[in-house]
Amino acid sequence: MILEKGQKPGSAILIVDDNPKNLEVLGKLLQVEKYEIEFATNGKVALEWLGIRQFDLILLDINMPDMNGFEVCKKIRSDPQMNNVPVIFLSAEADRESILKGFELGAQDYVTKPFDSRELLMRVKTHLSLKKSREELEELNTSLEYKVKERTLQLNEAKERAEASDRLKTAFMNNISHEVRIPLTGILSFASFIVQPDLIEEDKKNSIEVLETNCERLLNTITNYMVISLIVSGNQKVKKEVFYPALLIHDINEKFQESFVKKGLAITLEVPSFAEDFQTISDSTLIFKIADHLVSNALKFTKEGGITIGYTVKESMVVFFIKDTGVGIPTEAQQQMYDYFMQGDTSDTRGYEGSGLGLSIAQGLVKLLKGEIWCESEKGKGSTFYFTIPFGES
Repeated sequence: MILEKGQKPGSAILIVDDNPKNLEVLGKLLQVEKYEIEFATNGKVALEWLGIRQFDLILLDINMPDMNGFEVCKKIRSDPQMNNVPVIFLSAEADRESILKGFELGAQDYVTKPFDSRELLMRVKTHLSLKKSREELEELNTSLEYKVKERTLQLNEAKERAEASDRLKTAFMNNISHEVRIPLTGILSFASFIVQPDLIEEDKKNSIEVLETNCERLLNTITNYMVISLIVSGNQKVKKEVFYPALLIHDINEKFQESFVKKGLAITLEVPSFAEDFQTISDSTLIFKIADHLVSNALKFTKEGGITIGYTVKESMVVFFIKDTGVGIPTEAQQQMYDYFMQGDTSDTRGYEGSGLGLSIAQGLVKLLKGEIWCESEKGKGSTFYFTIPFGES
């Protein structure tokens, strides 16, 4: 059917009847209601129509050559693609058996010829309205199912976050209990010891060193808690500026030089040949913190050999690396090593001091700078940590 200009398409109705006169009468009657009408003079053509487009209603005659209306209805109801289309039998067969058979085959209504035009129109409107309501209900059910699944997923995620938060709180309390209590105990003990009037100079010097060590440890712990809270809450700011990566590497070396000497470790710096002229734009303060944590981590777990600090430039990335000859990281532990407090256990008997936040902070800051961090390690053979920082200009 061709619509007139500006006319909105109405419900699509397929009229199936082998009598051209009936088709003409029904067509004129329904077109007044602005329905889209298509015609089929036999069952085969009707099924062909149903195979190429969707209809909202079918008016189906029973007595037709080759394939009668009952057979057509049976095929319609056996096809999942079109079995939801309402069928109204429109036939001169008015006997009870024909009517019952029509309903048994899945028809929604049965109208006998000759029919009352107003009655037929009302039946057509009723079944079209019912089909629309059924589709709206199905659409609503689908939408509700989606919303229920989405809400269930949200609740599960919220539950997982809450459980993770509980675990984090427990780990935090265990960790802070250890990392604050231990240095405070040392500070209080040696503070009481150092004020003794008969204390010799050498003991006083040693006590001051212990006090400084514990104060520094306590300060580092509190600083790490503050940094991780800024990262997790999204309040850590990024301030980009021009800087020289080579200078940053030398600053790191200078900071840890005394620690390397105390542990008898060799320190190697590896920078590109063009290092003096190479500069980039990023937050050098945050990059220094990342390198600081990674070098501290390497220093903590390396007893002999040495540590190499350096960087390379690949495409639009500066690739920093910290390589050590330490204990290495087992493959099974590498997946969780960036989790909060994952130094190992949080008991008082663990082998290494520290809050266990170093790698978590490093990863958080790298992500904040739009970079990546990864590790290549093997237990007993040392580790190499890499992190990339993108740059816009160089």
